[in-house]
Amino acid sequence: MKNIYQMILTLVCMLLCGQALGQVEVRLQPVRKDYIVGENVALRLTLVNQTDATISLTNTPGRPWLNFHLTKRTEMSSVPPIAAGKFPELVLTPGSTRSFELNLKTLYRLNTAGHYAAVATIRLPNSTNTYSSNRCLFALTNGGKVREFNIQARGERITLSLRMATVNGKECLFGQAINKDTNQVISACYLAEYVNFMQPRVLLDSAQNLHMLCQSSPEFFTYSVMNTHGERSSAKLYKRAGGVVDLISTGKGIMPVGLTPYVAPKPGEKKVRKASERPF
Repeated sequence: MKNIYQMILTLVCMLLCGQALGQVEVRLQPVRKDYIVGENVALRLTLVNQTDATISLTNTPGRPWLNFHLTKRTEMSSVPPIAAGKFPELVLTPGSTRSFELNLKTLYRLNTAGHYAAVATIRLPNSTNTYSSNRCLFALTNGGKVREFNIQARGERITLSLRMATVNGKECLFGQAINKDTNQVISACYLAEYVNFMQPRVLLDSAQNLHMLCQSSPEFFTYSVMNTHGERSSAKLYKRAGGVVDLISTGKGIMPVGLTPYVAPKPGEKKVRKASERPF
């Protein structure tokens, strides 16, 4: 009889421990709901330890503590990963919350437009217990074409494209590099917020980098440069200085005219208060 009581007590303890270990909240949210095909897809993962015990999330060979499952919602099919995730080990103290961003592009080949859903699953230490997040929804779009240039770089035919898409209710401009032979997107990047007061000015320099100047608000202009890899190499803010605003090519390179560089106020000086006054 004593052995039976001991077995029951052991089972109860195991159940309680399993329940405690299972009380880890996992939340997954997109940093943005809309991305251009080829961009880094940033998701924010939040873990909340709701137990009274410290939990160490560790990796073992072939079994990382964090996994993702990605589906394309219109096709209801899983997207196969291109690489195994390498995530740093974490320690969650009782009642603590940890939050960090992850780039889904490093795990999946996200080169087609569509609506996607991602789920994150954590594996608890020394256990087969797992806990999954909510379905994190985001969309990939090619946006609308504004301007294109066909170039040769690294022995490949590449199309550099300036594209427009709505993000969080605002019109934004993006750069995209596409392999013209395979029609696969190499990469894409955010260039600027855009208001339709002035058509974007776009030029290529001698190194075939794409230079773009646009008006981002009634007060601010953005001058961005994208290289042939589809990566933004620089972005600067300007304010109107007088005269015609344009982007021109000179013997010294490409430069904006009619503008002066924006200098952020120092601590204690007048701060930006209105949304229309904010540079981004």
